[in-house]
Amino acid sequence: MPRYCPAGDGAFDDWVDDCPECGRELQNEPVQEGAGELSDDIVWLITAPNEPEAQMWGNAIRATNIPVFVRSGGPGVGAWASVSSFEHDLLVRERDLIPARRIVKELLDSTPFASTVTRGRRSAPARNPVRRR
Repeated sequence: MPRYCPAGDGAFDDWVDDCPECGRELQNEPVQEGAGELSDDIVWLITAPNEPEAQMWGNAIRATNIPVFVRSGGPGVGAWASVSSFEHDLLVRERDLIPARRIVKELLDSTPFASTVTRGRRSAPARNPVRRR
């Protein structure tokens, strides 16, 4: 019997306890979009390889009336490079996580060369941070 991610990451075999994408405990029933249990807590959506891509992704998500917060990463102000060259996290409300993931997936799937150009490089978008609720 498959088990389901509460954040909408899909179905997994019954021997899997936690979602490999978001780290949450899997449920026996699939999550329904718009479920009342989701909150306004700010959660991680994806990590962009740099600021211009993060802003582009954020603007595409904002165009669907989903608020997005872009947080810069990297070593901070004392670094030798511009902060725009460091990774940036995109954060959304928990209740907007599933639709925002669909938008990001469409953006990444619509770039035919992204998977071949960035394979094995640090500039590839991060999809599995270590995080727990």
